[in-house]
Amino acid sequence: MIVGEIVSRLFKPNIERLKARWDVDGLINALNHRDYRIRKKAAESLGEMKAKEAVDALIKTLKDENSEVRKAAAYALGRIGDEKAIKPLVEALKDESLDVRFEAAKSLKEISYKKAAELPKLVSDALNISRDEAFRILENIRAGKFDFLRR
Repeated sequence: MIVGEIVSRLFKPNIERLKARWDVDGLINALNHRDYRIRKKAAESLGEMKAKEAVDALIKTLKDENSEVRKAAAYALGRIGDEKAIKPLVEALKDESLDVRFEAAKSLKEISYKKAAELPKLVSDALNISRDEAFRILENIRAGKFDFLRR
């Protein structure tokens, strides 16, 4: 761990101050804090700031141990809208948490399908379903219908 990560895990960062100062690096470091509430607020703040430089860290945060943090990361990635997040968000459609799956689907809709031609294959492969079923799921997402996410 680098010094910044160690410090962010030990001391409670002031997320609002970091956000007000537009301290993206500080917020990215806060994604590693031991308190899940700090990680969640940091992810949400990065999304509200639409901080493209945080995309890689937020993608990693989609694997956080806490579902509220994963949900916040999915939300943030949707707000930022970077195409790099499409595949990890499709993977998040398999998350154990319904809330995370819903947020991932909403974020995919938010990104506006910049890679529309690739999405059916990504969804088909990630969910281990046919292309036809993947097309139906994508149409539901486009229409804002997320009932298919309930297991």
